[in-house]
Amino acid sequence: MATWGNRYRQTKFGYYHLSSHLGDEFLIKNPDFDRLNFARDVLVLGKSIYFNEWLRFYGEAGWAFFDDISEPLEFQFGFDYAPVCPTGLRGAPFFAANAHLREEVNFGGNISAQLGWAWRGSKSGSLLRMGFHYYNGESSQFSFYDDFEQQFGFGVWYDR
Repeated sequence: MATWGNRYRQTKFGYYHLSSHLGDEFLIKNPDFDRLNFARDVLVLGKSIYFNEWLRFYGEAGWAFFDDISEPLEFQFGFDYAPVCPTGLRGAPFFAANAHLREEVNFGGNISAQLGWAWRGSKSGSLLRMGFHYYNGESSQFSFYDDFEQQFGFGVWYDR
């Protein structure tokens, strides 16, 4: 991935490869399961805009020049709200939401959201986050790409 821009606007262009298939152990225990080799090689173009120092909106489009089971187009968009200045020990709230729409599920897909508390380092600029995570939509395990999932969780994330 390559990213360029300024403090308030960034553009990215890149490539990613995704290959998802079930492990041998699962297939041995489930011999009637149809093995799917979900794969894609994708070019991605994205844009993000900061409306102020804490609030960013973004979107991206992906096109797979090679796909197996998946379809070529995908779109992803969302926003995040997080501290940009050092927070000290008291920290500050953060919130993020993302939607991922995929052609192979008729441009359905999933939404995910995170909510919690964050601490930004004064020297490193790194962000330590702790909070709740919610996921709703088509499976993030692409061998089950058209199955519905709902997840609730608690996590700790470290962003450099």
